[in-house]
Amino acid sequence: MTQRSRLNPATIVVSIALAAVTLGWASREYAFAQAKAAARSQTVTLDQVKMSEFSYEGKPVGRIGVYVEGETPRSSGFVTGRFVLEPGQTPHAPHTHVEEEVMVVESGQGEIFCAGKTTKVGPGSVMFTTPNDPHGIVNTGKTPLVFYFIKWAGKDGK
Repeated sequence: MTQRSRLNPATIVVSIALAAVTLGWASREYAFAQAKAAARSQTVTLDQVKMSEFSYEGKPVGRIGVYVEGETPRSSGFVTGRFVLEPGQTPHAPHTHVEEEVMVVESGQGEIFCAGKTTKVGPGSVMFTTPNDPHGIVNTGKTPLVFYFIKWAGKDGK
């Protein structure tokens, strides 16, 4: 004769509770990831932007704040923000990345390296770079250089 195993009611209750907790945790994590990853239509004012210290080569060079960041219907990685760059500083050496990028100078004086050329810039200047084109910015003035940046990469990764 075969013997049937009986499930202990306490084991069933614990298993159900564990499954519910696991499902709840997974749902919360998924919702959090989706909220962070998906950029949605919105208006963000400057007072809503959390500015954080930004360092390069181990020393603070300015402050950065992000307005909107995440995936969009047409972009795998979209970000727009504001950078306050201290006099004589750069956020990084000229670099490349797969995203296209626009920088708009609000105030201050500096130089932007883009497309193999260095250009003096001031309020109202705009830089646009295509993917993998070296670019960078330096504050050459005596006051902070404030600029806005927008970067995005297409869904196809190109």
